[in-house]
Amino acid sequence: MQVEAIVKEQRLPTNTAHPHNSNGRTSFIQLLEQYTFPQPQRGDILHGEILRIEADVLYVDVGAKRDAVVPYQEVEQLHETTLDSLSIGDEIPVYVTRTPIGDEPLIVSLERGLQEQDWERAALLQAQDETLELKIVNHNKGGLVLEFGRIQGFVPNSHSPDLKRMHDPDKRMQYKVNQIGTTLPVKIIEVDSQQDRLVLSATAAQREQRHQKLQALTKGDVVTGTVESLKPYGAFVHIGDGLTGLLHISRIAWEHIDHPADVLTIGEEVDVALGDIDIERERISLNRKVLLPGPWEQFAAAHTEGDLLTGEVTAVVDFGAFVRFSTGIEGLLHVNEMDLPYDGSPADVVEPGETVFVCILSIEPARQRLGLSMCPVSGEAADNEKANKAVASDLAEAL
Repeated sequence: MQVEAIVKEQRLPTNTAHPHNSNGRTSFIQLLEQYTFPQPQRGDILHGEILRIEADVLYVDVGAKRDAVVPYQEVEQLHETTLDSLSIGDEIPVYVTRTPIGDEPLIVSLERGLQEQDWERAALLQAQDETLELKIVNHNKGGLVLEFGRIQGFVPNSHSPDLKRMHDPDKRMQYKVNQIGTTLPVKIIEVDSQQDRLVLSATAAQREQRHQKLQALTKGDVVTGTVESLKPYGAFVHIGDGLTGLLHISRIAWEHIDHPADVLTIGEEVDVALGDIDIERERISLNRKVLLPGPWEQFAAAHTEGDLLTGEVTAVVDFGAFVRFSTGIEGLLHVNEMDLPYDGSPADVVEPGETVFVCILSIEPARQRLGLSMCPVSGEAADNEKANKAVASDLAEAL
């Protein structure tokens, strides 16, 4: 027993008369009677060593004047796996079920001791803000019941993102039934062993997981997502790992669109580039437009130098006129490329809003520059079959 070691370590008061046996030596029993052991109180958690394991009782050395006893009523109710895991010499926690009086045995509960150990572990995990994966074992009207060692924790409906969104009582109940047996990531938000209250939050755990995933994202990366919903101001796109970003209407396409539904459909997969990532507010901006050929690239792919086009004059200046085409591209018709009378000015030939036929002199997509000329349209070029077809095509498009 550990009591012998305790007695050896304790110094008796110097004014205490030490009784001696006939040989002049103090007997162990006499020393033991002089030593005052702390009296275990109901509710105390003691840690001791298993001395004996019998069919219906356990004896535990808890460093007191008497051994602690786990009575047969509890031993019979302990799970077989718990009993099979116990061996002589094991250190175990026990809960004092009553304060012993006189020679009464020190009755303790192993089950309550292990439960109290779980409460202590829960308080530590709450302080460390740990995320746990716990099994759902039951449910009630207010939420889900999860298993935490030998005690149970509770996730209120308001702390489950899925349940919080469900307003139909029947659907909510069916969801809870289907979740039994599955695991759920949670954080501990309240521990009160006196009230037998262990409150968990799936919302807090999922928030932390999202923050970790957001931190792993890099602005500019290209990902494939699925369109979840369409709003007048843009589309929400799920990009995996429970993350959803906003694809603003201005970043869906280069051309103007009135509504995202004009380009996208719910369930469609789209490639998007990651924009700004706000971890605290859990917001991700997306950009589809940047991955598409720009209007200048599209224009350069569809036209070559020498092509004849129809455009609208948008502005007239001293050095020429600006002409815009149906694709939105605007080019410069320089004064030197205009069919001007002697000492004339661009305003003598064209005016804003007027439709003109021009020839492409140069295309520079990288610099977004387009050089135009009016000269080839007149004279022999006007009789050219290619010019006639181009003009007819442009006229038909304009109408």
